[in-house]
Amino acid sequence: MTGCAPKPSTFLIVDHHQPGQARQYEERFPEAYYDVGPDGDLDVVLRRHQPAEGQRREPLTQIIHIHSVWRSIPGQTIAETSQVNATVTYAILSGPEGETFEGAGSVFFEQNRKRNRLKGSLGLALLKPRRSLAPGEALFAGAEVSGEFKAVRDRRRVVRTINELERLFGPRPAYENSAPGYPPPASHAASP
Repeated sequence: MTGCAPKPSTFLIVDHHQPGQARQYEERFPEAYYDVGPDGDLDVVLRRHQPAEGQRREPLTQIIHIHSVWRSIPGQTIAETSQVNATVTYAILSGPEGETFEGAGSVFFEQNRKRNRLKGSLGLALLKPRRSLAPGEALFAGAEVSGEFKAVRDRRRVVRTINELERLFGPRPAYENSAPGYPPPASHAASP
């Protein structure tokens, strides 16, 4: 009898580059890590690395960073997919080129009893192009991202991934639609 390998975290990306035409991509992320800060903020990072193949001369790396500042609890707080309780960064890197798509969405999650594993889902996150390493047209004009994830608690890998994104792309942009009195979330820019 053979055992089943755990299913990797899977996300659906809907590209709205062409008006009236949506293209869908399903991406699986074999690496998924999370950390909960002392203030209760959650950071989840997911990574997928693909070696160069075919016409693509450079390896391709995709990273998703989900940062949630509050947790919805069904039956106790608002718990709908239309809520916004997380910022999302989706980065695509290939050689010297790369860009981020950023926005907000709803995240639901649950830790196991040992608090070393997390299972969750990202409701509809609406993302726009924000930072780029090279001039040119963005890969997506607007994208919707949703999916399910399972992550292992590993603060070092979370911090390393967030710092890598900031080193490559610079600091996260100011949030255009922040409510007064609510600053943009701080990153885990501390060293591991």
